[in-house]
Amino acid sequence: MVRVFRLAYVHFGCTDVSAMVRYYTEVLGLSLTEEEGGRAYLSTAFDHHNIILSPSSEPGLKGFGLQLAPDLSAAEAHAALQRMGIAAEMKADSLPAIPEIVQFTDMDGFEVHLFSQMEATAPGFRSEGIVPNKVGHLSLRVRDAKRSVEYYKQFGFVNTDWIESFFGFMTCNRDHHVLNFCTSDRKGMHHLAFELRDYSHLVRSMDYLSKHEIPVLWGPSRHGAGHNIATYHRDPEGNMIELFTDADVFIPELNMFEPRPWHETIPQRPRVWGTDECITRWGTAFEEALV
Repeated sequence: MVRVFRLAYVHFGCTDVSAMVRYYTEVLGLSLTEEEGGRAYLSTAFDHHNIILSPSSEPGLKGFGLQLAPDLSAAEAHAALQRMGIAAEMKADSLPAIPEIVQFTDMDGFEVHLFSQMEATAPGFRSEGIVPNKVGHLSLRVRDAKRSVEYYKQFGFVNTDWIESFFGFMTCNRDHHVLNFCTSDRKGMHHLAFELRDYSHLVRSMDYLSKHEIPVLWGPSRHGAGHNIATYHRDPEGNMIELFTDADVFIPELNMFEPRPWHETIPQRPRVWGTDECITRWGTAFEEALV
């Protein structure tokens, strides 16, 4: 098995890189660390990059990078993938700040990078914009969520919750989910989520989106699986972006989540949720309005 411990970066293809850079810097509050070969690299605070934007005639998710556990080198990960029957390629200096990556395509055609080291340029948190803590999780539309969940267990991911049988949540650390998979008839990203500090940060972020004339699609409301308080909007290329806070913390040794007053059971353990009870615990509906 190849063990990873975090989602480090997400790569988007863009029809207008400049517009996306403006959104990720001026609205989300990330730092532009480098522009090279038409690509832009942006950081939440510490890493050289957590978002990659590259020119493309087809906008949307291109791939993502997972950081390997500290005791595993890129070369060792490459050898392990070969033994697992996963075709992979070692690349040196193909991305700035990362000496080596192991690149492969997963069962749904997403490009995945594994790496052990990334230069920490440490631009720090900015004072303008939403300024999230980090990239929190990535949600993918796949052919078969159950099959994808089993596939990613090979990389140290653990299944934490389900929405019925079509939406699986997985973690490789103590976050409730780092990746999740939604059975769909089309491939692509469902959403990318950024973690905020607390509920007041979330409210300020909604005001900031309004200032930039970006409508909120849904929320804030508390989900069931993960119990995160979440809102959703779209970036300039139509990618759905979640801003969230207050997500469950997983204790793998006990197969439970740290207790919270709003949990349905104590202890709260991984479970299968019904769709209606999972989407919102507050009854927040897409269709209803005050007037």
